[in-house]
Amino acid sequence: PDRKIQLCVANFLNSRLETMEKFKEIFLISVNTEAKLLYNKNEGKDPSIFCNELRNSFSDFRSSFIGDDMDFGGNTDRVKGYINTKFSDYYKEKNVEKLNNIKKEWWEKNKANLWNHMIVNHKGNISKECAII
Repeated sequence: PDRKIQLCVANFLNSRLETMEKFKEIFLISVNTEAKLLYNKNEGKDPSIFCNELRNSFSDFRSSFIGDDMDFGGNTDRVKGYINTKFSDYYKEKNVEKLNNIKKEWWEKNKANLWNHMIVNHKGNISKECAII
């Protein structure tokens, strides 16, 4: 099954994201919760499995956020639509191409913080190499 089906995105769908600050707060909560779920799923297994799943989930968050994934349907599409609507509101932009560029810039600016928030509680469970994006 597609791993994005299980991606922790409920916080986006169940929150009122009136500001960019609230959006970022919910994003940080989502990646942190995803990491907790992955840790629980992989506890006692080879740490490289946990590392790979962290990286894959982080990549899935990126693809869903940017909107360049190939997944169609379910919560992933709902989140993509919701993010597009919110960013359109935040930046007063309706042009899809410009909106996608704004999202890409936002991701690049925030990805290190998002990744660090994802792994903050698990640094003792992953290698130094895994901690770097």
